[in-house]
Amino acid sequence: MPEKTETMTIQHYKVPCQGESIQMCYLVKTQGQADWEYGYDEIQGLEYEWGYVYTLEVSKTTIDNPPQDGSSIAIKLVKVVKKEAVAASTSFELPLMMEGTAMLEKGSGDWIYFQTIPVVVPSDLTTKLDQAQTGVFQHGDKKQTLTLLSVK
Repeated sequence: MPEKTETMTIQHYKVPCQGESIQMCYLVKTQGQADWEYGYDEIQGLEYEWGYVYTLEVSKTTIDNPPQDGSSIAIKLVKVVKKEAVAASTSFELPLMMEGTAMLEKGSGDWIYFQTIPVVVPSDLTTKLDQAQTGVFQHGDKKQTLTLLSVK
């Protein structure tokens, strides 16, 4: 199948999205696109780190007989054009509930967002989590953690 190369930008955090089941998706924009959209597919070869906006050159190949619950497109990293850290003060929103599933859960002492990334939850917010729909987050010091700032 023909392969095409394109440039895409990936947001500095992932969001829960609904495919076959709830999963974490990239927020992606391809060249000339105004709005962010869900990127359901893994990008082969990309070592993704939270807290960085990526500009990538990728190749997309159409898969002839994709698995029933799989994608019909294979995305491979050609090269990382740019990897920029976002400002520490940058905040963003993530849902705390999706389809009745709690996205932010307390594991063995630590909070974790959808089994993906550790979250620092200030004790004054823990009591408000039950009623909250949305969390406002910032990247932690080590980038691979998040800090919950407030809930809505």
